[in-house]
Amino acid sequence: MATSVKFGVIFDNDGVLVDSEHISLVAYRQAIREQGVDLREEDDWRYCGLTDADIIRAMRETYGAELDLELFSKRKKELYFELAQKEPFGAFDGVREFVAELQREGIPYALASSGSREKILFNLRLTGIESLFPVIVSGEDFRRGKPDPEIFVCAAQKLSLDPSQCAIIEDSINGLKAARAAGGLAIGVTNTFPRDTLAPFADLVVGSLRELSVKRLESFFPRQRARDVMAATTPTQ
Repeated sequence: MATSVKFGVIFDNDGVLVDSEHISLVAYRQAIREQGVDLREEDDWRYCGLTDADIIRAMRETYGAELDLELFSKRKKELYFELAQKEPFGAFDGVREFVAELQREGIPYALASSGSREKILFNLRLTGIESLFPVIVSGEDFRRGKPDPEIFVCAAQKLSLDPSQCAIIEDSINGLKAARAAGGLAIGVTNTFPRDTLAPFADLVVGSLRELSVKRLESFFPRQRARDVMAATTPTQ
């Protein structure tokens, strides 16, 4: 039976749906190393979830290095696909079950990732879940990367919802910042970073998608709707 509470769910891809974040990290580190910059381990959280353009812009500021964006993107993509073929990965535990519940309950959902559509579809095909995600927002669909909220505003529009009506599931700090900036319910999943790292930026932190259900998410949105009604009916000074 479909829920009477109107909300949707937006999933990040790497590190939320598919266990690929470690390969992404290796690929981007190597692609940068080939341009003469050795990254620190603490840089991972800073750059995780960003677009290639934003990664290069931030690294130019941090390291003062002349980095080639086109070369970085090309090499990172080549390395990623090469590594993924050598070390195939799967979908995370609970993904299929949670999506099946959303479908049964009539909850709209989308996948939104900073990655290219080519990479997203590659990941979904490799893990056997491509058919589960007909609504996709990729890095080609927006201009400003995380932590800017544009990616999630685009995804919410595809679901005919306001971002404040969406639970947004992320594995990175930049993703959670973007989720909150969009006004959504920011849910961190500890597939990439530990709970203590994600908690300051999240409304809810879970260990896996098995900890989520429509009923659990539903409990957050009546309060959100009440705040929206109150804001709309409160006279301006």
